[in-house]
Amino acid sequence: MELVISDLDGTVVETEDYHRRAYNALFRELELAREWSEEDYRTRLGTMGGAKFDEVLTWFPQPVENLGETRRKLYARKTEIYVDLVVHDLQSGALSLRSGVKSLFKEVIGSGVGLAVGSACVKWAAERVLQASLGEELISSLATVCAGDDVAAKKPDPAVYLLVAKRCGVLPENCLVIEDTRHGMEAAHNAGMRCLVTPSELAKGDVFPGAVGELESLEGLGILELQTFWRSR
Repeated sequence: MELVISDLDGTVVETEDYHRRAYNALFRELELAREWSEEDYRTRLGTMGGAKFDEVLTWFPQPVENLGETRRKLYARKTEIYVDLVVHDLQSGALSLRSGVKSLFKEVIGSGVGLAVGSACVKWAAERVLQASLGEELISSLATVCAGDDVAAKKPDPAVYLLVAKRCGVLPENCLVIEDTRHGMEAAHNAGMRCLVTPSELAKGDVFPGAVGELESLEGLGILELQTFWRSR
């Protein structure tokens, strides 16, 4: 194992429900009489990169002109709301890193194994959440951060994880990905990488066939345990 790649949303910080809250806030701004429950959002969890707006745009009372541009603007506004919610709660202490993340990341970096982030978020949003959650010292030690706007296709497509491996000069088979959702795990597998899963709240109850392990959290894990998972099939 030469490189550990971590997802961001739901893996580093339990943020999946913040996306749901951001969508609902946007629906209120748009005066749409809709609200997604946790179950509603769970069924849409694998629809990535703003594609959820394909459904939302059908709710408008009048036909929407220039669908692509409207979708882009709505996704950008939803992302702004999401980041503001997450950063506010991180700074106030209402939200924190998932258990075991910081200590594991520090140990991975200290061991000489590379650590990178591969996220479906747009780059500026991923960087703001990382800054507020991990802090400058850890961020500066990351091998790279690749985000949704760095690639043309979203998870479960492997593009973002293949880009991480390419930028780091590491073969995909020498990477271990830490993910929290099934579509994220599938992206890792489609990239030819092994995947350790720590399900986020909205992904609990999903099945993760082919994962090298499924853990409630990263608490107590170190580089030796990650190496053991990576060697397993």
